[in-house]
Amino acid sequence: MVYQFKITSIENTDFLRIVEIDSGSSFADLHWCIQKCCNYSSDQLASFFIAGENYGKQLEITFLDFGRNGTQKEIMGRTQLHNIISIIGQRLLYVFDFFNDRSFYIELTEISMKKNLQENQVTYQLGDAPAQVLEEELQDQGLEILNQENKYQDYGDLDDYTEIFGEMEDLIEGD
Repeated sequence: MVYQFKITSIENTDFLRIVEIDSGSSFADLHWCIQKCCNYSSDQLASFFIAGENYGKQLEITFLDFGRNGTQKEIMGRTQLHNIISIIGQRLLYVFDFFNDRSFYIELTEISMKKNLQENQVTYQLGDAPAQVLEEELQDQGLEILNQENKYQDYGDLDDYTEIFGEMEDLIEGD
C-alpha cells in the first residue's frame, strides 16, 4: 500500500507538500523525506507525535531513544508507518524545532493499493518551508535592524575614556 500525506505549516500558509510513501516504510524514512523536501539539515532533533482531532500530542515517535521511562514512545527507525497509521484522516505532528516547539501538521489523505513504492515521492510542492531553526529566520529578519542599532553605538576613542575617568595611575593612587 502507498500512503499519501499532506504536510502544512501554521507559520507559512503558502507551504504545502504532498508526499507518497510505502506503508511498510519506517517513520525514519518519512523523517528523511521531509528533511530532504524542505532542504533541512540533518543535525537537528525531530519527533513525530500521533495527534488527536485538535492536534494534541499523544504518542511520541522519536528519532533517538533517550531511555526515559514511564513515557509512551516509539523509535522512528524501528516503527513502520502501517503499525501506527491506518485510517484516512489520521493526523501527526512533526516537531522539527524542539527549542521553539515548531512543527508541521501532517494528515494521511489517501491510501492507495498500488504496488509498493521503491522510493518516496514528493508529488506536490507549494511555497518555501519555514526556516528549520527559528534563530535562523530571526537572524535573517533582524540582521538589518541589529546592524542599524550597532551603527549608532560609538564608544569613542581611548582619549575620551581618559577624559571621563582620568588616567589609570590617578585611579590607582586615589584608592
